[in-house]
Amino acid sequence: MYYMIYISSAVKPMNYDQLTALLQQCRDNNQEHGVSGMLLYQNGTFMQMLEGEKQVVLDLYHDIKKDDRHTGFHTVLEGDIEERNFRDWSMGFFNMDKAGEFPKYKDYIKQNLVLSSFEAGSKDAYDFMVTFNKINE
Repeated sequence: MYYMIYISSAVKPMNYDQLTALLQQCRDNNQEHGVSGMLLYQNGTFMQMLEGEKQVVLDLYHDIKKDDRHTGFHTVLEGDIEERNFRDWSMGFFNMDKAGEFPKYKDYIKQNLVLSSFEAGSKDAYDFMVTFNKINE
């Protein structure tokens, strides 16, 4: 099993309907290809973790980079994992701009946490995504 975490920027801020359409597209594509993961959105920044067979994840990432809704792709971390972290989700989603509306996340997400601040090679990004998922369980 393989995972990849990347960050990208929305070309323009996305409203609820646009995010919902993007999420549905992600879920459909991921289910078709046996990929699971999590997509976070914050102030025009996306952070996504994909997990599945290595070549499938790499091919999907290549296709995602062609999507004209976002730009500035930055791979944060990638590697092998023994099992899926998001086995129940073809694609989980959370709009971090709305974190205040969800008490169980509010304490975990520090107000000064900015998704775009995760640097290449940051294991913190992996830990953040996995813990974020565990809070949901």
